[in-house]
Amino acid sequence: MFAAAMAVLLTLLAVAASVAIYPEATGSTVYESGGATVDASNIDQGYVMVRMSSSKKLKVRITGANQYTYDLDGDGQYDVYPLQDGNREYSLVVYQQVEGNSYSQVLSRTLRPEMSDENAPFLGPNRYTWYTPDSAVVQLGNELCAGLDTDQEKVNAVYQYVTSNYIYDYMAAMMVAAGQQSGYVPDIDDMLETKMGICFDFSALMGALLRSQGVPTQMVMGYADITYHAWNNIYIDGEWVRYDATSAVTHTNIKQYTEEAVY
Repeated sequence: MFAAAMAVLLTLLAVAASVAIYPEATGSTVYESGGATVDASNIDQGYVMVRMSSSKKLKVRITGANQYTYDLDGDGQYDVYPLQDGNREYSLVVYQQVEGNSYSQVLSRTLRPEMSDENAPFLGPNRYTWYTPDSAVVQLGNELCAGLDTDQEKVNAVYQYVTSNYIYDYMAAMMVAAGQQSGYVPDIDDMLETKMGICFDFSALMGALLRSQGVPTQMVMGYADITYHAWNNIYIDGEWVRYDATSAVTHTNIKQYTEEAVY
């Protein structure tokens, strides 16, 4: 009984100790090949950074327990990618377009993070939910969660704000579904201004608001019944709880969720 009580206490303490993470390319561990650069200095905080300058399309593939393939902007600026499968060996490969759907490998490395917080990948920004310490969304999160002590209180405040102040962008959703906006990446600043977005945007906004407050939050992609969809899993009192702001805003009753990817 005592051992069980101590385990629960330690879990709660670990949850309380979670803090927001802001990626840095500190340069202590850097790999370069074919014009691509990988900064793996802070993989123990659950992320890796990649950059390359190119007029051709670029891809980053990260394989752990699962395989994720991302676009990489060719602007020479670092992009941030999560190591969401925890402490294990990862393969990271950067590809550059040759022609059409043909790509060549320009860099390949093996990464072995040792994260002290298994939720670290879900405590900071990445390609799909980007913000910095100075971003408006961080200030908004500070305001919404001011004076709140528990993660549940913070989640309630953020969820209430998002579902009460934003509307679903049906036109944008149709364009994405029709393939007119391939490689869609949420723009949180734009959503804050327009107060509109699709499910991916809602998931990114919830993620940014809560991660900046030290609440581990997953962005999840998969199926809501038969429709491809995005929502959040939020770590509260030692367990992941699903929150779907989009379904609340659109008054949609979803019977079954099928997870395919977590960011």
